[in-house]
Amino acid sequence: MELSKARREATRVTVVGMILDIALGLGKIVGGLLTQSFALVTDGIHSLSDAATDVFVLLVARFAHAEPDAEHPYGHGRFETLGTIGMGIVFFITAGIILYDSVMRLRDPSTLPTPQLAGAAIAAISIAGKEWIYHYTMRVANKLNSSLLKANAWHSRTDAISSIAVLVGLVAAQQGYPWMDTAAAAFVALIIAKVGWELCADSLRELVDTAVSPARQQQLRECILSVEGIRGITELRSRLSGGKMMLEVHLLVSPRISVSEGHQLGELVRRKLIGRFSDISEVLTHIDSENHDPSAPESDGRSDLPERQWLLDSIRERWQNFLSDKDIERVALHYLETGIEVDLMLQIDELPSITARQLTEALTDLNCIARLRIYHKHHDAQLTLPVQ
Repeated sequence: MELSKARREATRVTVVGMILDIALGLGKIVGGLLTQSFALVTDGIHSLSDAATDVFVLLVARFAHAEPDAEHPYGHGRFETLGTIGMGIVFFITAGIILYDSVMRLRDPSTLPTPQLAGAAIAAISIAGKEWIYHYTMRVANKLNSSLLKANAWHSRTDAISSIAVLVGLVAAQQGYPWMDTAAAAFVALIIAKVGWELCADSLRELVDTAVSPARQQQLRECILSVEGIRGITELRSRLSGGKMMLEVHLLVSPRISVSEGHQLGELVRRKLIGRFSDISEVLTHIDSENHDPSAPESDGRSDLPERQWLLDSIRERWQNFLSDKDIERVALHYLETGIEVDLMLQIDELPSITARQLTEALTDLNCIARLRIYHKHHDAQLTLPVQ
């Protein structure tokens, strides 16, 4: 989904939730004061805190869904992660205030008033309203794969659960247990604190680049290996940013394919991963030859193999008495663990066998070269000679 469309959808659901939170918050506070229900007033404060976090979500989502720029080439997803942590902290503060007030009131239960049953109707309306906005927000969050919207949805769900506790407390208070109304408020505080902890813990794992689960990594590996031409995976790294997965994968391919074919295989893997998994935002592929050993000290190949230009100059210098530059179309090098294999593409139709042997013998002092293959113009056949 385009970032602009995702931003509009996230904004729409958040505004709807904010309006509902303000209406329910004011209604519960006023209703709680009129019915003498501390739990209902506390629940109203909870709803208004939801509205405050809705505003926070709107501000953060505006940055989180912005296009990548020069200063943030990987996008702005971590703004969403930071926003989620901010919401978790708000949950902790709200829970602490409610829990403190509840404990202070419960120290002397005889002074607690008996709330009126009319408050139960307000609690029931709150339960219905918050449960509806929870499902609406969660649908959009799953569609956009937004951790921040999921956090906001769960905030709505905690408000619905707290309203259930309020309803139970009001009914129990009418049965002769007025302290149950305050106990319900304390229960609300514990729910809010639990959700706050979960939100902060999940977001902190994302900030420290924790990898996705082993089960998810196995799904990714199976998808990658289903691409024809990919012979293995030497390394797979993953991290999350704003609920989206970013991958870096080293692909094992045949050492004899061209650079362009290797690039095409990497592009096929990238497209297949993004097409299959909607929560992947970026895939960076590296192409490794079949003989690549990721555990070796020199991960880019044998450390004793010379650089390309030095080797080409050395080869041409040794061949100058047998071939002219116009006879040579191209010289290709294959860096393998067993040594370097040289492909000589000629512009001439025939090469005497004695000359082929001379070309091979001229390379014997280059210990890094293992094999020479000679291709003639207009002929598919090749002459392969071991050098060492």
